[in-house]
Amino acid sequence: MMLLNLQITAAINANADSILTANKGLSIKGSILEVNIPIPCRVRLFEKVSGRLIADKLTDKKGDYEFDHLTKTKFFIVAHHPASQFNAVIQDNVVPK
Repeated sequence: MMLLNLQITAAINANADSILTANKGLSIKGSILEVNIPIPCRVRLFEKVSGRLIADKLTDKKGDYEFDHLTKTKFFIVAHHPASQFNAVIQDNVVPK
């Protein structure tokens, strides 16, 4: 038997409050398509530096989504196929406008 001395550190972003704004702020908009056909699905927004989940939402029926109340920080977005027929799609280094 092997014993490991592990220390677990929580993934806490010291600047968490600086990512979201009270007003509409900047936003990230997009559409999810499968073979050029819009599909509704789950989309998640993560902060790039910490990997912290910022928002989790469903697209509308046309596959459109918008994340707002953001500051100018790098994010990555993960879209999950609704029937799990395909791997998740990741868009990296996304900056809100």
